[in-house]
Amino acid sequence: MSNEPIYDLAFSFAGEHRDYVEATKLQCEQLGLKVFYDKDLNNEWWGNNYIREQRTGYGRQTRYFVPFISVEYFEKPIPRDEFEAAMWTDVERGGGYILPVVIGDVQIPEDRLPRHRHYLKAEDYSPAQLAQEMKRKVSGETHPPKDVADVVAGAMTLRMPKVVPQNFSKYQELEVVLQYLGQQFQKAIPRLHSAGFAGTARVSAERVAVRVEKSGSTVYALDIYPGGLSDGTLAFSLDQHRLGGSGMHAFATPVYDREAGGPRLELTNFSLLDMSGGVSRTMTKDELFTAIWDRLIEQIERR
Repeated sequence: MSNEPIYDLAFSFAGEHRDYVEATKLQCEQLGLKVFYDKDLNNEWWGNNYIREQRTGYGRQTRYFVPFISVEYFEKPIPRDEFEAAMWTDVERGGGYILPVVIGDVQIPEDRLPRHRHYLKAEDYSPAQLAQEMKRKVSGETHPPKDVADVVAGAMTLRMPKVVPQNFSKYQELEVVLQYLGQQFQKAIPRLHSAGFAGTARVSAERVAVRVEKSGSTVYALDIYPGGLSDGTLAFSLDQHRLGGSGMHAFATPVYDREAGGPRLELTNFSLLDMSGGVSRTMTKDELFTAIWDRLIEQIERR
């Protein structure tokens, strides 16, 4: 099977904005672009695992991924999953794969869209105009130079208050973080096989259980689950596989970072990470996974 992309663009969006997205898709097709669009594939996906099919489409089958990011976008599991799949492809290709289009006044979590990533605003483009921009991107065309005055005027924006969004929920964020950590461990654990370790990462709605073995003996065990100090925290426990093994080795509470414009985790470490016990630190879910993984590697290297 060829690894060449079969679509120019893949559209990802929340259903509230289907009219604008569908109008843009039709304009793109009139310009000769091939668009990966869920509604067109209902019959082809009939009876198949649509999540797997979507991840394939929002991955290597397309040249560019276009998320139409709105207030509703990251609140819904399907667009969120599509975006996560696209981020992996973006990393594999060295960047430039994700072309964000922002709808309305939305604060985008920095761990999903860093500040340096340029995006277009839907309010500035009709569907036909946006399709033209996409055509230029796919064909490699560039815009003529802009007048300096226009550039300066466009860069002048009024300062707005940084507030916690009314729809931010620490409970929803806990679910997002739990599933994210589980997915990252499922992707990372198989890489240990080449070093002579076996491992599993069992993921459910209530728990992530990570186990690493060497010659049949468990050398690392981590359980992640909601609870701990309260129902608004995520607990981390080591060595629960052992008889009598229990205890909490860290806990994390989701908070909203107004400066970064997105959710973060306030982690209190006891002995999960290579830090002094009782130390608190604020980090993104990506930083947390990396810190836990690095600590896991340090511990199994001693075996």
